Amino acid sequence: MASSRHRPGGTTSRARFIVALASCLALSSLGCSAGPPPTRFLVEVAITARANRNSPVPMTLVAVQEPKLFDQIVKLTAKQWYDQREQMRRDYPSGTAFTEWDWEFVPGQSPPPVVVEVDGKAVGAVIFANYRSPGDHRFRIGPQRRMRVDLGDDDLVVSPLDAPEE
Repeated sequence: MASSRHRPGGTTSRARFIVALASCLALSSLGCSAGPPPTRFLVEVAITARANRNSPVPMTLVAVQEPKLFDQIVKLTAKQWYDQREQMRRDYPSGTAFTEWDWEFVPGQSPPPVVVEVDGKAVGAVIFANYRSPGDHRFRIGPQRRMRVDLGDDDLVVSPLDAPEE
């Protein structure tokens, strides 16, 4: 009967340790996957010369990772969003429930396009524009990845852009 001999510090035990360590690392990484890759949005903005009664227009893109929170946010008017967002930041302090990008556009401005990278776990996204006039001033973003936001005199319109030719 053959016997195996264990030699502490020998090549055999060192090799076994390395294999065991590699196996543990491989198994532990299975539970720590990075999740879906981020989604990139290209946003072009056009703003009329008389937008928002000739006043700057604050605009926010909100990407939401929590389904119940998205159901709440998508029902808010822009005024409600801007009034409540500080409290939402306190209610969801980790930054994993939603992410926001803020801009302020001056009437007649021609800003360059913006690329926004949204967490791949986002369940939806909304654009709010803080106009002085009454109205929802909100637009739920669909599956388009390239969009144009027209900040008109009294409201915003979001439309998909054609995909780039390859």
